[in-house]
Amino acid sequence: MHELSITRNIVAIVTEKAGPRQVLSITLEIGALTAIMPDAIRFCFPMCAKDTVAESATLEIVHTDGSELKIKEMEID
Repeated sequence: MHELSITRNIVAIVTEKAGPRQVLSITLEIGALTAIMPDAIRFCFPMCAKDTVAESATLEIVHTDGSELKIKEMEID
């Protein structure tokens, strides 16, 4: 399940950008050609975000036709 390592990387990037501030929400864009299963990302997110500034963040996933995974937006307190 490569989604676990992908989710760990997403959380690492978001927490690095947020610094000590709480992350309120994260919006990802996942392209249909990425072979990434959005439901697996949703499943892994709480486990990966536990004990980080993103622990209570909501995760929104937007499906696109492309071949990219992007952190489109994040809201920080």
